[in-house]
Amino acid sequence: MQERPTIDAAKLIVADLESRQRDRRRHFIPALAIVVLALGGAMLLMGLRPDLLDQPWWQLALQCVLWVLCLIVFPAIGLGLVFPSRGARIALAVGTVGLAILATLGLPEGHMFGPDKHFDLGGGCGMMITVYATVVLLMGLLSGAFVQRRKTSAVYWIAAGISLTALTAITWQCPVNGAAHVVPSHLGVAAALMIGTSVIGILARRRTRRDDPAEPSEHA
Repeated sequence: MQERPTIDAAKLIVADLESRQRDRRRHFIPALAIVVLALGGAMLLMGLRPDLLDQPWWQLALQCVLWVLCLIVFPAIGLGLVFPSRGARIALAVGTVGLAILATLGLPEGHMFGPDKHFDLGGGCGMMITVYATVVLLMGLLSGAFVQRRKTSAVYWIAAGISLTALTAITWQCPVNGAAHVVPSHLGVAAALMIGTSVIGILARRRTRRDDPAEPSEHA
């Protein structure tokens, strides 16, 4: 008597998840290219800060690390392309906060906390950060980035990537280093944008997934 073929459910689930990851990767690379071209074109059109390459080498290196984090690492976690451990995610989130402060402000100096004559430029910087974040947010909404994974925490990684992108972009354009300007007009606006984009992402998820069937579970 011929035995019936057995179905390995675990292998089917793994194969399905791998297929989903390949699809996400195929969508991620073109979306990343569009964002880089759009932001890079806008930054070059409006002009980079004249002292960009005159910054301390380590500060410029940290800013480059921020670009990698906001454009590749954070979106990859949010989209489910990589699954770091819980400890690694916590370390990455906490470390990025300190990294962003050092990359934008540099080492604390006495004159940074005095009266800043460039404070009146804060409105312009805040507006530009918002514009950059809105462009990337629209790309995320149109591409369905916020609904790629079942876990709501994915939204926060994508939102963090969006706000960091806007923050790093303005850091490469605004030549003002004073804390009286950078803290409220750069870091403060970026933090507010992360909250705002998170709310929008969660609302987009709820609307899109309201009648969607359940998906296979994922790691992390």
